[in-house]
Amino acid sequence: MNKNVVVIIIEGVIVFTLTASLFLLDLDFKTFNFIEGVYWLSLGIFVVTLSKIIPCKYKRLALFTFLILIFFGFTDFIEIKTGAYWTPWWLLTWNAFCILGLILALAWYIKIRYSH
Repeated sequence: MNKNVVVIIIEGVIVFTLTASLFLLDLDFKTFNFIEGVYWLSLGIFVVTLSKIIPCKYKRLALFTFLILIFFGFTDFIEIKTGAYWTPWWLLTWNAFCILGLILALAWYIKIRYSH
């Protein structure tokens, strides 16, 4: 199995475990969003750090993913002030673009991975 695939699987397990743990802890909204924001920022920093050792064909994808994760992390800190991800309207739009960016990053990865 490719080393990059193993890293992605491990990250997926960590994301699922952390998310499930946060819900089980029954944290208040602000604490949850703060932890989630720090998590997305940390994951973005991890991706950009990982980009220094991955093959060249993945470097632009890593930079794109880094930017999306950082922007997604910032939305959580704004949600602490606004009280919701859907208000104001631009925050909902920002979140939607970040989710779309993550989907595009996954599609981009699959295209790179399976093209020869």
